[in-house]
Amino acid sequence: IGMSFVSFVIERWQTDRDIFVSTAKELGAEVNVQNANGDLEQQKKQINYFIDKGMDVIVIICIDSEGLAEQVQKAKEAGIKVIAYARMIMDSDIDLYITFDNERVGTMMGEVDNGLSGGKVLMLGGSAVDSNVAMVEKGFRKVMEDHQVTILDSMHADGWKAELAAAYVYDHMDVVSEADAIMCGNDDLARKAVHA
Repeated sequence: IGMSFVSFVIERWQTDRDIFVSTAKELGAEVNVQNANGDLEQQKKQINYFIDKGMDVIVIICIDSEGLAEQVQKAKEAGIKVIAYARMIMDSDIDLYITFDNERVGTMMGEVDNGLSGGKVLMLGGSAVDSNVAMVEKGFRKVMEDHQVTILDSMHADGWKAELAAAYVYDHMDVVSEADAIMCGNDDLARKAVHA
């Protein structure tokens, strides 16, 4: 199994890697793990490498939901199964997509019982090229609408770079000071926003 990760910047990907590799090993499979370090071109090279090595399966945690259709097609033509893990690869014929119910995740984020009804919230979301982000935000926005919560502003951190969330906070203190709450797309964005 070839496995290409977006990066290991957040702990979640390190944990997922360790569990996947351990379970695969118990089942008798070898896993070659590659880290694209947030670089789409590097991820394409990794997938091409897996194709050249004749992997049975390629698991992809993609950087860009729309940037890997050509590599998926090459893998399929080579008879290799492709699994999109956590993030959908758009316009491609993947064999399996494994993820959370992302809209439900957004709904759950919005349902935190904290007396926010009628209040104001700021949204610091993840990468706009991650197809999950729109689904999470859809669920969140629905709950905000249902509770008459005003969304003051929203931004997307390209490449899930948490320093962009911090920069937004520093650069928009007028908006931040109006907010009763800040919704963040993941723990890393939240950590940097809180620090800022």
